[in-house]
Amino acid sequence: MNGTATASAAPLMQVEGLSVSYGKVEAVRGIDLTLRTGEITTLVGANGAGKSTTLLALSGLVKKAGGRVLFDGQDLTRMAPHRIVAKGVVQVAEGRATLTTLTVRENLELGAYTQRDRSTRAAGLERVFQLFPVLKDRADGLAGNLSGGEQQMLAIGRALMARPRLLLLDEPSMGLAPIIVQDIFRTLREINRGGLTIFLVEQNVRQALKIAHRAYVLETGRIVLQGAARDLLNDPQVQAAYLGG
Repeated sequence: MNGTATASAAPLMQVEGLSVSYGKVEAVRGIDLTLRTGEITTLVGANGAGKSTTLLALSGLVKKAGGRVLFDGQDLTRMAPHRIVAKGVVQVAEGRATLTTLTVRENLELGAYTQRDRSTRAAGLERVFQLFPVLKDRADGLAGNLSGGEQQMLAIGRALMARPRLLLLDEPSMGLAPIIVQDIFRTLREINRGGLTIFLVEQNVRQALKIAHRAYVLETGRIVLQGAARDLLNDPQVQAAYLGG
């Protein structure tokens, strides 16, 4: 999957000098990112490196201490989270955030709150059911009865219901069995082949680099390596630090 097929793609999101602080602790330290249209870009690194904070900042859910975020030429830096979603930037949060007392269908329909056209919502629901047949089978059951892997599928499906132009994913493999992780990443490849741009934050460095086009390595809030994902997969420094090489 990873390669140079879309190397000439235009930037969809440009992040310039992004910084985030929690009190006196600088969690993200002036990082630059380029997310290209139609690509999967991954941000990898150890736990506590600042990966999730970066995503939260892009979604407007934590305050930026500095820097600028441009999406398709529009400045999102100070924009409210709900307006960022309306622009087409949708995040799947770490931990899935499933509404367990609602049905699977109700969870999915909540994701489409920005879509007012009934036929568009119906088409989105059918697309999610094609991607995740298990959700269709359990559409009228409570989301709380789903397994961890099924809840992750539901979280991704709910985000897709918002018809994003950029999908932000925070640790989709967390806590899942390896065979389920393979299914999730296979589906992400399929979604991307359909044209959706994806920004993937992951601790599972090997899996992330296998499906991504481009990659950034974050350590203690700073970008320390970047390049084509397949190149970083074979990089001795990355192998030693993250792949047991």
